[in-house]
Formats: sequence, structure tokens, C-alpha cells
Amino acid sequence: MTTTTKRTRPATGADAGTSMALYPAATAGRTMTEHVQTVHIDASANDAAQLMWYGDLGALPVVDHEGKLRGMVTDRDLAMAAHLQGKPLHEIPVRTVMSQGVVALTSTDLLSEAVTLMRRHKVRRLPVLDERGGVGGMLSLSDLARVSVRGEGDGLTERDVADALCTICTPRAGLAADGADELPTLQS
Repeated sequence: MTTTTKRTRPATGADAGTSMALYPAATAGRTMTEHVQTVHIDASANDAAQLMWYGDLGALPVVDHEGKLRGMVTDRDLAMAAHLQGKPLHEIPVRTVMSQGVVALTSTDLLSEAVTLMRRHKVRRLPVLDERGGVGGMLSLSDLARVSVRGEGDGLTERDVADALCTICTPRAGLAADGADELPTLQS
């Protein structure tokens, strides 16, 4: 029960597709990856893992029967679920593993808003919703880095993207990277 679509990178230059003509330069619609792979809410974690493996993906939007966004699932979510539940992935429903209350963009949202949301919610990817609430694309921190390096972000700088990455990668409170808080160790 998965949605299969071709994954493409944002168009640039003379090869630009419809998103280039429809949206100003510094919008999610212009910069996003179009035709993203999704997984159905009733699929198993194994289905999601296979889609990620074969599509070289780290995250998938989770959609319902109408194609509307209901959550996101990452490769880390799958690994942690398998470990903590002690079950094989085919026995774990995606709906129990996915993040709910997903932050998303519309195609007309500015890249500056995308960076702000990524920093605030500590996420590397944001789904871009179409007019009916379906997934029209995905905007990643990598997409933002590409446009900032090319100077196509209407003021979005490489420093903005680097600062966002630093914020996103900062460990949660209580998990200090300097070892000040003791982390659990595995017993052999």
C-alpha cells in the first residue's frame, strides 16, 4: 500500500519545468524536489524501509487514502521502533512510528520561512503541500544549500543555511555532546 512516483531534483536553468515558471525564485515551489515518494498510512514499517532503501531516501511523507499528508517517517524512526519494540519491521505499522503534527510549507512560502521552520522544529526536510493538502514536493536543507551557493535564494545566504544546520544538529537538552550527561551504555 504505497504510492510510487518518480523522484526528481529541482530544475535549473534552461531545463526548468513548470515550477520555475509558476513561482518566484525564493519560494518553496521553485526550489523543492517534485514528485516525491510517499508511503501509505496503512503500510508496514518494512514497506517504508524498502522505499527508503531503493529510493536512497532518509524520510517519507505518510499519506492517507485521499493522498493527504498525515505524518512523516524517517529511517531513524524505523530503526528505533524495531529496536525498542523488539519486532521485525513487517509487524510494525507505519502509523505507529510516524511523526504526527508535521510542519509543512505551501509552494508560495518563501525560503526564509522554510529556514525559520527548519530551525524552530529541528528538521532537515519539509513537505510542500499542494492546494488539496497532498504532497506536491519536498524541500530539504540540501535544496536550500544549493540555491544559497548559486545566489538564487533572494537573500538566503550560505551562512543562513549553515546556522540552520547547526541549530538542527544541536543535541536535545539532557544529551550534552561534551559528555556532561551520562548516556546509557549497552550491556554485552
